[in-house]
Amino acid sequence: MKQKELFEIKESKIKKERFIFKRIRDENFDFSEVPASTGVYGIHPYPAMFHFLVVRKLLELYSKKKDIVWDPFMGSGVVGVECLISGRNFIGYDINPLAVLITKVRVTPLSQKLFLRVFSKLEEEFKQMKPEKVDFFNINYWFKKEVIDELSKLRKIIYNIKDENFRNFFIVSFSETVRRVANIKYSEFKLLRKENGNKNVFNVFRQIVFRNINLLTNFYKENKPQEIKILVENRNVLHEVNIKDESIDLVITSPPYGDSKTTVAYGQFSRLPLQWLGIKEKVDKESLGSKRREIKENLPSDVLYEFLYKIREKDEKRAREVYSFYYDLYNAISIISKKVKKDKYVCFVVGNRRVKGIQLPTDKICADFFENFGFRHEKTIIRGIFNKRMPSLTSPTNIKGKKEETMKYEYIVILQKK
Repeated sequence: MKQKELFEIKESKIKKERFIFKRIRDENFDFSEVPASTGVYGIHPYPAMFHFLVVRKLLELYSKKKDIVWDPFMGSGVVGVECLISGRNFIGYDINPLAVLITKVRVTPLSQKLFLRVFSKLEEEFKQMKPEKVDFFNINYWFKKEVIDELSKLRKIIYNIKDENFRNFFIVSFSETVRRVANIKYSEFKLLRKENGNKNVFNVFRQIVFRNINLLTNFYKENKPQEIKILVENRNVLHEVNIKDESIDLVITSPPYGDSKTTVAYGQFSRLPLQWLGIKEKVDKESLGSKRREIKENLPSDVLYEFLYKIREKDEKRAREVYSFYYDLYNAISIISKKVKKDKYVCFVVGNRRVKGIQLPTDKICADFFENFGFRHEKTIIRGIFNKRMPSLTSPTNIKGKKEETMKYEYIVILQKK
């Protein structure tokens, strides 16, 4: 096993205490030769997606069959799929309606024959359908007129599908089609305009549909789904949580690495598909740190304030934004902590992002937060994220031409409730 123990944070200037924080660089968690989008995880791209083999390993280590596993920042449902094929019950929340749709499709095995029958009918209806009027902000900026007409026809016939599972499947294929035929840089998460050539919308849709049918059906032929309960909801963990206290056996989750404005643009990534689906996009308004707050020394992490004050020396506004993110993250952790059973585990996967050139030890800060609610930090596993779907460069300052490399490592914070 290739691993070595690391400890990086040596001293807190606030209390002037020395401490060792156990980090382990474990290459066995890298899975660098296996794309995260393998199999069913190739259905609809999604930013910063969990690697399914990491989730699989964590489930094996920290849970057993029939346990209840919760992912309060579910994303595109990787934990849900892994629970389905390993016999764990699953609860998943996300504030992004598109993420919820993708998850529902990925965790719902369906018959290939019925898929083809539904698609054949859909194709015939498309030929007879007339375009309908669709309008939302800047629609003509992001789409050519002929593309708008074709998408409007496609959307109408998809919404006419009566079976919810099949309808969701084709909606998710439609969502990816929207991104493929829009005047955008497809590989970017932020909305950046790029003039695309004329595209046959239905041909693009057909290719995506058949790829997704094969991904879904082949995956569940090789990985038999188990009899479990799955609950997937469009819900914000900071608001009402419909889970009993001390009822969860394991939490596996990866919260945002920072506010969506300067890290992964989940809202912008989802905006055009959601507008076409008639769903208002509120991801950026509801994400962690979206509400700006004044800095107060009310969070239980000396390390946070040590680094926060370094940022404040360079930029007061950015320091407030960073504090706002951790303020919301702390409140999310306070809610998550109550739901976990005694002696059970939380696997909290985070990235240690840079702000104003200063790397924030989010893994240590999260451990501090959880310890405030009775958890013991067991260890933090460091893994490379060489094939995670993230841009290679970001523009955290939003200054043209000024970019920084994104994170190359991910930190799996393992905690046990005492």
